[in-house]
Amino acid sequence: MDGSRRKILLIEDDVIDQKAFEWLIREENLLYDYTIAGSVSEAHSIFDSEQFDVIVSDFNLGDGTALDIMNSAKDTPTIIVTGAGNEEIAVKAIKLGAYDYLVKDINRNYLKILPITVENAIKRKRLEAILGEKQKNLEAIFDAVPVGMLLVDENMVTNRVNDAIRQMFRKEYSQIINRPICTALGCINSEFNGKDCGASPERDIACHTAYLQKLDNPDCAECVLRGSIVSALSSGQSIQKVEIQPTLRVGNEQITPWLCVSAEPVIIDGCKHVVIAIDDITDRKNAEEKLKETMEIKSQFISTVSHELRTPLGCMKEAIAIVSDEIAGQVNDQQKKFLNIAKRNVDRLAVLVNDVLDFQRLEANKVRLNIQDNDITEVVGEAYQTMATSAKQKAMDFSLELEERLPKASFDNAKIIQVLTNLISNAIKFTPEKGKVSISVRQQDEELVIRISDTGMGIPRQALPRIFDHFYRVQRPGKEIQGTGLGLAIVNKIVMMHGGRIEVESEVDKGTTVIVFLPLAGKTAPKVLPEKTDEALEETLVR
Repeated sequence: MDGSRRKILLIEDDVIDQKAFEWLIREENLLYDYTIAGSVSEAHSIFDSEQFDVIVSDFNLGDGTALDIMNSAKDTPTIIVTGAGNEEIAVKAIKLGAYDYLVKDINRNYLKILPITVENAIKRKRLEAILGEKQKNLEAIFDAVPVGMLLVDENMVTNRVNDAIRQMFRKEYSQIINRPICTALGCINSEFNGKDCGASPERDIACHTAYLQKLDNPDCAECVLRGSIVSALSSGQSIQKVEIQPTLRVGNEQITPWLCVSAEPVIIDGCKHVVIAIDDITDRKNAEEKLKETMEIKSQFISTVSHELRTPLGCMKEAIAIVSDEIAGQVNDQQKKFLNIAKRNVDRLAVLVNDVLDFQRLEANKVRLNIQDNDITEVVGEAYQTMATSAKQKAMDFSLELEERLPKASFDNAKIIQVLTNLISNAIKFTPEKGKVSISVRQQDEELVIRISDTGMGIPRQALPRIFDHFYRVQRPGKEIQGTGLGLAIVNKIVMMHGGRIEVESEVDKGTTVIVFLPLAGKTAPKVLPEKTDEALEETLVR
């Protein structure tokens, strides 16, 4: 006992048994506040004015039985005590809600276990109250969740549904509860392998098979819905966010919403159930489709504009060269100065257009690598020779170190040359005159490690995480160097497409080291969905 007093109602028409009960309380020092009623009618009159923790009642009373008492005191635990009962009466009493059934004996030994029985009855009532409150809370949460929720049993019948489902499918509760899942939601039978796919147990194997197959274009969305439930029931594991587009009958019309379905297996009263969460993602899907169309139009626009710019740029470059080389007549120093300015800007615009085109193709996954076995020594050597003139113009210490007997590796020759040329060009561009740029190549395990180091400006620590972002440029007040902000993004994409990676080490005013890791065996990175960068590309083109 917890030290608190118990309020007990004893219903007993035998005076001797009444006295025995009182003797028990005194002998055991029980903290009982008790009331004694000698009949059913007297007990009923007491119920009208008092409440009790436990009722202890004889079965046969002068004007009725303990069953009459139980009908009037359903919320109070009742312990039936009798010497005239039998097994049939005991079973009936327990079914009607009696907590326990004690048999009187001549020596009244049943009184020895009565206090324990009373305490257990009180504990059970409290536990039931706690569980009842928790159940109410769970039901409140179930009903309050904005996502549609259903409870489905192992026969595919809906046992519970929240208001979100009713609103989603525009149905009354009576049209959903206690109905097969597909019928409850209004799924219209579809053809699966030439057979009717209605809500019937014999279709579960086919539905399960449909669920286990690729779900990109399921033959029957209803199969996938039912299949996810079957799979959750059979495996005991959660089914997460399966997207389906079933055909539903809502009133007199048919609709095909996009639904996101999750299934969570649970055990309720020893039976298997599945909690189904259904989220209507139709608006999101429509928005994604619209956005996809818009992005495709923009992508085509950018590609067209970029291609169209190449032709006039080529003509302009050729015309400037003809005038600058005095093929069309002599030009003075002042005119040459302005021609050189024009040439530099045309070259800059040509680089920008090429970068935009490369980046757009990479983002749209339109670039296909030509993977072949290549000699990295030759590739790095070609990039080194290409950039040697630029390094010489700045009087740099420009060096190349190659590990002996480097193995051949599988990669796209042209793309890796593009990567190396870009990185070496950056190293030269951001390093002052008479600085140092070094290139080294070695093998490390199953990778080639290409290291490009310089003694240039360096990159601030806070900028390092963003240097591969498209259009990001490190802010250097008073030391700005022209560029598109696309070069490193392109380089990073190409390296990732090869299954490689890039690491950068840098310290401001001391230099930067870029390390490219390329696998010896050709690998292709997973496709990356196009990022939403077309607006930034458009802005770049019109700068």
